[in-house]
Amino acid sequence: MELYKNIKIVFDYKFANWNEIINANRTNFIIGASQKKKEMEIAKKFLIGKPKIRHYPIKINCTWYVKNLNSDLDNKSLKCILDAMQQIGMLENDNIKHIIEINHKTVKSDRDYLEMEIIENGIC
Repeated sequence: MELYKNIKIVFDYKFANWNEIINANRTNFIIGASQKKKEMEIAKKFLIGKPKIRHYPIKINCTWYVKNLNSDLDNKSLKCILDAMQQIGMLENDNIKHIIEINHKTVKSDRDYLEMEIIENGIC
C-alpha cells in the first residue's frame, strides 16, 4: 500500500502579485504573457526533483514570508506556480476536483519567499 505524503517546496523568489499581473496585462497582453511565462519557468526550477502528486484531492498550505507587512495577503498569486506544476506533470489539474483547499498566511521576514506544503488525499 502506497503511503500518502506531504510535499514541501520552498520557492526562494518573490512572485508577482495580482496588481502587478493585472497592470502588465493592461499595458500590453504580450508583456503580461511574457511575465507569466518567465514566472512559470522560475517556478519550474524550484519544482525539479519533486514527486508527482498521486492521491487526490489535495490541500495546499502557503506561508508567504514577506519583508513588507503592508502588502495584501489577498494579492498573493499561485497562478504561475500551479500552471507550471501542471505543465511538468506534477499536478493533474488545478480545478476544484483536484484541489479542495488553499490556505495562505504571512510571516515577517528579511526576504520574500514562499513555502508551500501539499497534502495528498486532503479528505483524510
